Amino acid sequence: MSEKSVKEQLETELANLQSLVDEAKLQMHLGAKEAQDKIKPYLEELEEELAHAKEKWDQFENNSENAWEDIRDGLNKSMKSMQQAFEKAKKHFPSE
Repeated sequence: MSEKSVKEQLETELANLQSLVDEAKLQMHLGAKEAQDKIKPYLEELEEELAHAKEKWDQFENNSENAWEDIRDGLNKSMKSMQQAFEKAKKHFPSE
């Protein structure tokens, strides 16, 4: 897989994860106080993971080709952690 295609894939994943954080924020805002209290820790975890993923993305953008695979692997781990945190938070979203 070329560096360009990896960058495109990771950029798409990062955008998707930003959408997950936005969705969690919306659900927390719309939810009852009890639901907000349950979602808040997961949202904080999502935001922390998103910040970490963005940091890895910046490293990916600014490093040489030799380091891009290590950075890609770290970014992939952050994205998986965020997806898992979102799935946990989603269980507490108010049903529509």
